[in-house]
Amino acid sequence: MKKVSKIKQWLLLSCCFLFLIVCITSYISNRENSSSKTQNITLTDVGFDTSIDFQATCSPSEFGQYVTIVRDTFTKYNQLFDQYNSYEGINNVYTLNNEAADSYVQVDDDLIECIQEAQKVYSLSSQFDITQGAVLSLWHDAREESIVLNDEGKDGILPDASAIQEAMQHTGFDKLEIKNNTIHYLDPELKLDLGGIAKGYTAQKCKEILNENGLVNGFINAGGNVVLLSEKSDGWRIGIRNPDQQSSLVRYTTTKDKAIVTSGDYQRYYEISNQRYTHIIDPQTGYPSNYVRSVTIICNDSTLADGLSTALFNMSYEDGANFISSLQDTYDIGVIWILDKEKAITSDIECNDFIIKTTDNIRKDVTLSN
Repeated sequence: MKKVSKIKQWLLLSCCFLFLIVCITSYISNRENSSSKTQNITLTDVGFDTSIDFQATCSPSEFGQYVTIVRDTFTKYNQLFDQYNSYEGINNVYTLNNEAADSYVQVDDDLIECIQEAQKVYSLSSQFDITQGAVLSLWHDAREESIVLNDEGKDGILPDASAIQEAMQHTGFDKLEIKNNTIHYLDPELKLDLGGIAKGYTAQKCKEILNENGLVNGFINAGGNVVLLSEKSDGWRIGIRNPDQQSSLVRYTTTKDKAIVTSGDYQRYYEISNQRYTHIIDPQTGYPSNYVRSVTIICNDSTLADGLSTALFNMSYEDGANFISSLQDTYDIGVIWILDKEKAITSDIECNDFIIKTTDNIRKDVTLSN
């Protein structure tokens, strides 16, 4: 009987010890997972020809879940909006550009929504036009070849002028038919290119999904498309890049959850005889714009900001300022222009190397970076 009693005591003590270990382990794990800290990651494999910087303040386990959302969202939409590659089981922009002239192509609702958002921006300004894909394709091919030539110390090349003029004849939303969830091209030479709005649309979608899953702080920076995920009482400080350097030139400060999107001539370009040819093409001329060095749009929606930054890059400062003024009764939009010094314009912020202009509604929030 004594032997049985000792065995029972030993089993009881073992169970108590095991329970204590489980409690301690659970406490340590819960404490680690519940402790919030600011964490960062840079994703380089999710498409859009750029890296994605993501920051959030949360527990390590939550951060892993949020990173998965960012990765999956950008990967999904990169495939959907890709005009250069096909993907099994996906009708994307590449599919449309190769098949929509022959038949009605059924597509994802998000692709239709992005096209319709682009059409809304076009209705505000024809200087943003996703239907000029045939023109952009000519410049894409010339740029790809020219970058290699520039790396070899040689001048780049221009697309054939007559080919540009021919391609410009095959643009326009009147050549695009959307019926329910299908798309059909009325012109067999029509090509779509969503490069001027797709990244902004994706970043906005990603913000919405992150917020729905409980993330109420942090930001996404998708290569010049910054989306703030929440308000911040002590202020977000966003650097706007110097067009000639990797560092920031000015800083924009806000407490709101804004989208800040920049279009600049330094992002993708090549050179001929020291003249820079950027990737943003003026729909009116069919040639790269050179009105300003960069335009930054600040508003509540990343999709709108992305489209408008492209449109304003295709305008002189004066035309852009007048255009934005006409929108202010409907949209809350701030703009930062950076121009070369030779422009006969008075800078709003004293700067040795550039002219810096802002809209009145954000002027007090923009300063030179230290």
